[in-house]
Amino acid sequence: MRTFIYLFCFLFVFNLKAQDVHFSQFSVSTMSLNPALVGNQAADYKMSFQKRTQWASVAKPFSSIVANFEAKDVLKKTSIGFQFLNDIAGDANFTTFQFNAAINRAFSIDRDRKISAGFLFGIAQRKVDFSALIFEQHEQLQNPSFVFFDVGIGANYSAIVNNNFSFITGLSTYHINSPKQTLINDENVRLKQKSNSYFLTFYRLKNTIILNPFFFYSRQGKSSEFILGTALRYDFPAFNTELISEIFYRWDDAIIPAFGLNYNSITAVISYDINTSDLVAASQNKGGFEFSIIYMWNKKKRKQIGEIKKYCPKYL
Repeated sequence: MRTFIYLFCFLFVFNLKAQDVHFSQFSVSTMSLNPALVGNQAADYKMSFQKRTQWASVAKPFSSIVANFEAKDVLKKTSIGFQFLNDIAGDANFTTFQFNAAINRAFSIDRDRKISAGFLFGIAQRKVDFSALIFEQHEQLQNPSFVFFDVGIGANYSAIVNNNFSFITGLSTYHINSPKQTLINDENVRLKQKSNSYFLTFYRLKNTIILNPFFFYSRQGKSSEFILGTALRYDFPAFNTELISEIFYRWDDAIIPAFGLNYNSITAVISYDINTSDLVAASQNKGGFEFSIIYMWNKKKRKQIGEIKKYCPKYL
């Protein structure tokens, strides 16, 4: 009986967590999108925090938190970043804690075009806590855990077509080393490689109105995710403030409205997943709540602010 319960719980946990942690606001945590985007911001330094809760109407909510720090051009055209991620899922508190470090090197083609290549290395721990579970018979189950290393790479291309239009696109691959993912010494259980691709644009309709259409595609094993949408940003120069309105659609899964505010060097955005998948009968269209905040600053005040805004769009 104990062995059956033990194996069932492990199989159930890994079916739930076969894929990585998902965030609807995928471009906030650039290190999770593509290590080649680390340090891509206009400012010298960038910090971001993101929190997501999901499936509160169906089961115990999944809770995910990620924090990032990025430093631009610590060496010539070389940027670095650090990331902390914590995810807790299910009644057994299946927990993932991961620390990642990334380095990115940019190469300028000309003044308006550049490519960059990034490398990510991470170390993670996963564990299960059975103390909150209730069994018909008293079971002395240990709370197992394991540690694994993770490797990812990516490439990015950005171009400024004219004063009103620019775009950014790239590819990345994570879990290149296919790390082992087993709590029962099964050497065949491994984390599948994940590939990301994206295309984000920046189009200035007027001096104070900016449109950001985009799409994002991710595939891991047999599972895939496709998000498309647009952001509309309205600038109030007199107050140094920008209003943000976004609408996303995750294919066959959710409609995601988002609203935010950019003031000085701080950007905060709130979004909510309106579930439209086959789970809608249980979820009643309730999906995930997500909040993000970004803070950017410079070593010292820059003089050519206009040039920075022109050549560094705000979508990242």
